[in-house]
Amino acid sequence: MKEVKVKIEGLELDFEKAKAIADILVGGTLIAWSDGKRSYPDVVCCSIDDKPGWMVYGETRGNVKVEINNYTFYYLSDEEAEH
Repeated sequence: MKEVKVKIEGLELDFEKAKAIADILVGGTLIAWSDGKRSYPDVVCCSIDDKPGWMVYGETRGNVKVEINNYTFYYLSDEEAEH
Protein backbone atom coordinates (compact mmCIF):
# COMPACT_ATOMS: atom_id res chain seq x y z
CA MET A 1 0.00 0.00 0.00
CA LYS A 2 1.28 3.43 -0.91
CA GLU A 3 1.41 5.87 2.03
CA VAL A 4 1.29 9.66 1.82
CA LYS A 5 1.93 11.79 4.92
CA VAL A 6 1.28 15.53 5.02
CA LYS A 7 1.70 17.95 7.92
CA ILE A 8 -0.21 21.22 7.70
CA GLU A 9 0.86 24.09 9.97
CA GLY A 10 -0.43 27.64 10.21
CA LEU A 11 -3.94 26.77 9.02
CA GLU A 12 -6.89 25.50 11.00
CA LEU A 13 -7.67 22.16 9.43
CA ASP A 14 -11.11 20.58 9.66
CA PHE A 15 -12.35 17.31 8.17
CA GLU A 16 -13.61 18.87 4.93
CA LYS A 17 -10.32 20.67 4.24
CA ALA A 18 -8.26 17.58 5.04
CA LYS A 19 -10.47 15.42 2.81
CA ALA A 20 -10.22 17.95 -0.04
CA ILE A 21 -6.41 17.86 0.18
CA ALA A 22 -6.39 14.05 0.23
CA ASP A 23 -8.79 13.92 -2.74
CA ILE A 24 -6.47 16.16 -4.75
CA LEU A 25 -3.35 14.18 -3.82
CA VAL A 26 -4.79 10.73 -4.49
CA GLY A 27 -8.04 10.76 -6.43
CA GLY A 28 -10.05 7.56 -6.59
CA THR A 29 -12.69 6.43 -4.13
CA LEU A 30 -12.51 7.19 -0.41
CA ILE A 31 -13.37 3.95 1.39
CA ALA A 32 -12.43 4.56 5.03
CA TRP A 33 -11.40 7.45 7.28
CA SER A 34 -10.86 8.64 10.82
CA ASP A 35 -10.45 12.05 12.41
CA GLY A 36 -9.31 10.64 15.73
CA LYS A 37 -12.81 10.87 17.22
CA ARG A 38 -15.07 9.57 14.47
CA SER A 39 -14.48 6.95 11.80
CA TYR A 40 -16.10 5.35 8.77
CA PRO A 41 -17.17 2.70 8.10
CA ASP A 42 -18.37 1.46 11.47
CA VAL A 43 -17.50 -2.21 10.97
CA VAL A 44 -16.86 -3.83 14.35
CA CYS A 45 -16.71 -7.26 12.71
CA CYS A 46 -13.50 -6.31 10.88
CA SER A 47 -11.52 -5.45 14.05
CA ILE A 48 -8.31 -7.43 14.49
CA ASP A 49 -6.39 -7.33 17.77
CA ASP A 50 -5.90 -3.63 18.58
CA LYS A 51 -6.80 -2.35 15.08
CA PRO A 52 -10.27 -0.84 14.76
CA GLY A 53 -12.61 -2.15 12.07
CA TRP A 54 -12.48 0.99 9.90
CA MET A 55 -8.67 0.68 9.67
CA VAL A 56 -8.70 -3.04 8.82
CA TYR A 57 -11.41 -2.34 6.22
CA GLY A 58 -9.30 0.41 4.66
CA GLU A 59 -6.07 -1.60 4.69
CA THR A 60 -7.67 -4.66 3.10
CA ARG A 61 -9.71 -2.84 0.45
CA GLY A 62 -7.69 0.26 -0.32
CA ASN A 63 -4.33 0.81 -2.00
CA VAL A 64 -3.40 4.31 -0.77
CA LYS A 65 -3.28 5.61 2.82
CA VAL A 66 -3.16 9.38 3.38
CA GLU A 67 -2.35 10.90 6.76
CA ILE A 68 -2.91 14.64 7.15
CA ASN A 69 -2.25 15.82 10.71
CA ASN A 70 -4.73 13.80 12.83
CA TYR A 71 -6.83 12.64 9.84
CA THR A 72 -6.36 9.26 8.15
CA PHE A 73 -7.92 8.35 4.80
CA TYR A 74 -7.86 5.10 2.81
CA TYR A 75 -8.52 5.25 -0.92
CA LEU A 76 -8.99 2.82 -3.72
CA SER A 77 -7.05 4.67 -6.41
CA ASP A 78 -7.35 3.66 -10.05
CA GLU A 79 -3.92 5.18 -10.68
CA GLU A 80 -2.23 2.96 -8.08
CA ALA A 81 -4.09 -0.12 -9.32
CA GLU A 82 -2.43 0.31 -12.72
CA HIS A 83 1.10 0.11 -11.25
